[in-house]
Amino acid sequence: MQTLALASFLFIATTAHAAITSIVGDWYEEATYGGATTIALSHFRPDGTFSVTFHKCVKPQAIEHVDTGTWSYEDGKLRMITQASNGIWTMDIEDYQTIFNNGKVWIYKSTAGDAFQEFGQITFHDLRVAPTSTMSGCDLTS
Repeated sequence: MQTLALASFLFIATTAHAAITSIVGDWYEEATYGGATTIALSHFRPDGTFSVTFHKCVKPQAIEHVDTGTWSYEDGKLRMITQASNGIWTMDIEDYQTIFNNGKVWIYKSTAGDAFQEFGQITFHDLRVAPTSTMSGCDLTS
């Protein structure tokens, strides 16, 4: 009986730890939506601010833009409030639900917001990267 209780406690403790894995840090992703591959490098800071640099891969050249704003994350639900895009004031609220996060790989899906309305539900697969990481360019030669 003690073994079963210990196993149950360890399962609950491990599950609880997995559920609260932090998204603070730097993340890299590639996703295809709206007919183009988009590469993104996201920075989620502990103070609740974020910045994301996007490369939208369309011929003849990549289109780059940077979004900045605030974020909140609770119970696996992320809300991003973009307040500026390329330094120009905007207001965009996007919601996401975490599917998996082990601290190195973060899988989440869009659940609400303008992008959700435009592109539908998208599942993102982000990889944790170093703060000094740079984004790969779009190969638009083919």
